[in-house]
Amino acid sequence: MFIPVSAQIEETSRHGTMKSVILRGGVLPDVTQVAVATLQESDVMEPHQHDTMYEIYYCLEGEATYHVAGEQHPVRPGDFLVVPPGAEHFQQVTKGPHKIFYWGIAV
Repeated sequence: MFIPVSAQIEETSRHGTMKSVILRGGVLPDVTQVAVATLQESDVMEPHQHDTMYEIYYCLEGEATYHVAGEQHPVRPGDFLVVPPGAEHFQQVTKGPHKIFYWGIAV
């Protein structure tokens, strides 16, 4: 499978940030979405959870504190983070822009 950058779709996420959708759900088994999102310096996501999905992040640029199930994780470029199903989580950007490659895996 090859997906050129020209085929990726820019759109606003449910959380109000811009993302580039690389792959939508249904294309690969159990993958709900693959995307790159860019969060700005002052962005704070609302706490939320996904009861039936792992959410996986790889930091490309900037820094943020990820709050996952009551724990804080300072994330910077090269860091990898997995949020398990049912864990409440949110991000607070500390150095923007904060660019993340992320995907979801359904359980």
